[in-house]
Amino acid sequence: MSIEARIRHAFRGFTLDLKFESEGPVLGVFGASGSGKTTLLNCVAGLIKPRDARITTNTRVVCNRPGGNWTPPERRKLAIVTQDPLLFPHLSTRANLTYAPGAKDALESESGWKIVDVLRLKPLLERNPATLSGGEKQRVALGRALLSKPEMLLLDEPTSALDAELAREVLALLLEVKRALKVPMLFVTHKAGELMALADDCVVLSEGKLVAQGPPVEVLSKPRAIGVASLVGVDNLLRLQVVRHDEEGGVTLLDLGGQELAAPLSEAEPGKHVSVGIYADEIMLCLEKPAGLSARNALPCRVLSSDAVDHEVLVKLRVGATDMLARITPAAASELQLEPDKHAVAVIKTASCHLLG
Repeated sequence: MSIEARIRHAFRGFTLDLKFESEGPVLGVFGASGSGKTTLLNCVAGLIKPRDARITTNTRVVCNRPGGNWTPPERRKLAIVTQDPLLFPHLSTRANLTYAPGAKDALESESGWKIVDVLRLKPLLERNPATLSGGEKQRVALGRALLSKPEMLLLDEPTSALDAELAREVLALLLEVKRALKVPMLFVTHKAGELMALADDCVVLSEGKLVAQGPPVEVLSKPRAIGVASLVGVDNLLRLQVVRHDEEGGVTLLDLGGQELAAPLSEAEPGKHVSVGIYADEIMLCLEKPAGLSARNALPCRVLSSDAVDHEVLVKLRVGATDMLARITPAAASELQLEPDKHAVAVIKTASCHLLG
């Protein structure tokens, strides 16, 4: 699969303005609600006619506006599966699968029965949608889409209306579709776990803009933009002043409330401010500054509070004049006896200080 898109489209106070290209085979579109994910999918599908855009799928230009061609959705060789399976309630599963022209022959072919097998649809063929679970309905919707023999499958948050168990079931089926049927996909989601599991490449949207692109593990584990950091749950988002650069040591020293925080080398000049993201579970706590430690940052701090949440303890710290959050195990909290006003040391690796654009 290949897809190239340059889109600028404004409507109702929102503007989608982005440019990217991807070779897939599964492209994830990730972002919060209202970021433009579904608008992007609808532009690719042909359900929206953007005012200014050039969109290419598998080397075929399907949109070149203004002034150029615009291929209607029924001629784009794409299939869409949304949150709502949109099955005909009066028809059986078999009739839903074969409703479209040519779908009956497709179902009876070898490739059609392979789709039925992969999606485990055979026991459902004579059942009515009213008797199907949410996950089963979504399997039927997937089967109907795949029987149209699309060049690309467009998935608009297909698990968002399902409970956690059914969502995992549908995700497992999508992974099997990817492996066994090798159908390229454009997959819209706001769930980082789904993105990591299914996508080979991803674009991250925030307020209609592309803020990051790359392999999901790289984009999510090493966020380089504030929009990405907030989406994936970076607990500590800091705005700090550059003190100096230590090029020999490969670090930039930042002012953290009167203490120096060593972060990866930055291009920002001394005196300028940079944004830094630090995951709470990448902050280690101890009662004294440890010796012989590879981590560059061992920062004296004061405990403000500690709260048990599920199977972890969230510890609010004050480092200089800056409040930060650390996440530790109940066993560690018990051993350290972290009470309000107790002094401790926050140990943070340089690599855990993510510089954000």
